[in-house]
Amino acid sequence: MVQSTRRLLIVFAVLLLATVLWTVGQKRRTTSRERSFARFDIEDVLRVEIAKQDYDITFENAGGRWVLTEPLEYPANQSAVEDMLEQAGSLAVVNLVSSNQRNHDLYEVGPDTGVLVRLFGGRDAAREIFSFYVGKMTSDFGHTYVREFGNDDVYTATGLLNGYFDKEVANWRDRTILSLAQAEIQEVHAERDTLQFVLGRRGRLPGAPDAPWAVHFADDPVPTAADSAQAERLAQRMATLSASSFPAIEDEVNADWENPVARLQVVMTDGSTHEVRAWEMPDDQNRWYVRTVGNETVFLMYRSNLDNFWRARDMLAIPEETGDPGTG
Repeated sequence: MVQSTRRLLIVFAVLLLATVLWTVGQKRRTTSRERSFARFDIEDVLRVEIAKQDYDITFENAGGRWVLTEPLEYPANQSAVEDMLEQAGSLAVVNLVSSNQRNHDLYEVGPDTGVLVRLFGGRDAAREIFSFYVGKMTSDFGHTYVREFGNDDVYTATGLLNGYFDKEVANWRDRTILSLAQAEIQEVHAERDTLQFVLGRRGRLPGAPDAPWAVHFADDPVPTAADSAQAERLAQRMATLSASSFPAIEDEVNADWENPVARLQVVMTDGSTHEVRAWEMPDDQNRWYVRTVGNETVFLMYRSNLDNFWRARDMLAIPEETGDPGTG
């Protein structure tokens, strides 16, 4: 009995030693084939090209600001481009998984399956700095397959990279509709169906009480004091108005912009005005087409965000328990 137990322990020890030696050997072989992707200075990148089977996107740095030049010319979402470049410049390669060209499509790092990212700099942004494919995520949901352009080696890279490089065109565009100085907004005009009102700072509305903000609804005889905090929130919404997205480039937008369903306008301290016009989408009750006067860009906004302005009567009413319009 003791002899048998001793034999089993010896066999177990031999197997354990063999396993450890094999694992170390595998790690050494893997490590010998590992390599890091090229490092580069993000500031040197002046043009980015992203290509997938069904689209091509190009960004160019114009005086420190990124702009889309393909498939359309439009200001880019600066944070999206900067985040993408940061990820490209700090790719942490972990393991080499294949050197066989036949496996490129398996890992989705081939011309027909991957996202090709090409970075250019130098004079006229003509010098290629670095190019690589971003493939699918790994089964552990913690890594992404990548491959340097012109090299058959496929690696796993740390992180889920697709969200940084594989975006629809609309998500690369700047979604800003209005970007104004809130303190410079003197009046907010709103009109939709039978609801019309003007919200103005102290002294802007004739006949208004002496309050930081006053509001005059079209169906009221005279202006009334408005809740200052809510008035500032409404002004802030106008100052930082952003879209949820854009119609697809190929979509035809049928809207009578001269007779919109709704209008929003702000009057600034210097007398300038900014007007936003909205139109209901025919096939989506949750989103509206939006345009500003003087700009042909059509945005999409969620109806719920626009509805904040149509709830103005309840929002701007001074709380009954205090009757205090605030000090502003």
